[in-house]
Amino acid sequence: MIISRRRYLPLKNGITMVELIIATAVFSLFMISVFGVYSSSQSGFESGSWRLQRQKQAQIFLLRLKESLEKANHAYAVAANGVTTRVGNARPIFINSTWRDQIAPVDNRGIMYFSITTPFVPALSEFGQTEKTGNWKGVGLECLNNTLRCYATGDWDKMPSFTPVEVGSPNLAQFTFGNMTGDFSISLEDVVAFGVFVSAATQTADLGRPEVFITCELRIEKPRAKTKIEVVERITARVNDRTLDEVINVSAASFALP
Repeated sequence: MIISRRRYLPLKNGITMVELIIATAVFSLFMISVFGVYSSSQSGFESGSWRLQRQKQAQIFLLRLKESLEKANHAYAVAANGVTTRVGNARPIFINSTWRDQIAPVDNRGIMYFSITTPFVPALSEFGQTEKTGNWKGVGLECLNNTLRCYATGDWDKMPSFTPVEVGSPNLAQFTFGNMTGDFSISLEDVVAFGVFVSAATQTADLGRPEVFITCELRIEKPRAKTKIEVVERITARVNDRTLDEVINVSAASFALP
């Protein structure tokens, strides 16, 4: 019986330093590419999430401002027969000229001030009607450190010291301070620009009373973003019983906040 024997040569298992360096470089490039795609996707998600969140916040803010503007009114007394009479002079809407009819960067100043009053009803003994005083509220729109703040208050002392006297009560015996029901304050951060555009209404709901349109536009930018990420929102309020002459420009210096 013949038994054949084969000679097995040992395999060469080692790798050279050059091969190791090449493999490491290829793997590094692959990982850099993977992390780049991940970082880009994460940044895009964060930017989209930020934009959606701030857009909703801006819309809520502007809706509250619109609601207040559409309640802005002069002070009236209502007689028993339903006839209304204006008490005192006009209650204008005061707008900082920096942002009147243009978009401008925000700074630490007041933007807009006006008042809202409920009617005064005099006493009429023959009808068993007791006197009903009207309530006053002041509304302010301000910007401080890129944060817009809109608020309404029944406390005159909470309005800025520079608030025009015409915003206050025309007659404290008829339109009282101090009713805090319905007071609010709402803020919006990262605002970089704002504008207030005023025009006469093209068609009024009540042919006997004038109206104006007041459109507010704001711009928000994501802070510390590598690329500019911006949100722009605007809203228009229809203000009844108001002429263009009753929307008054005020110099920027007059509304400077501390």
